[in-house]
Amino acid sequence: MYKISVKIKKDKIVEETFKSLEKEVVFRRGKIKVFVEGDWLEVVGYAADVASARSLANTILRALYVIEGVEEL
Repeated sequence: MYKISVKIKKDKIVEETFKSLEKEVVFRRGKIKVFVEGDWLEVVGYAADVASARSLANTILRALYVIEGVEEL
């Protein structure tokens, strides 16, 4: 099993987005879990293989990219 972990400074939009994704990104070969630690949000992707790990990493980073764009509006 592969594990990808990203720590992000917690804010309302980031937390709500990843809590929503946590429910949607659950597959046979991978899933995302979200943990809150004080002022930080830890998004962890668990994958069965390298291709699934890459896909989960892209999902996490794409969400961050979109959030950053929305916050700039």
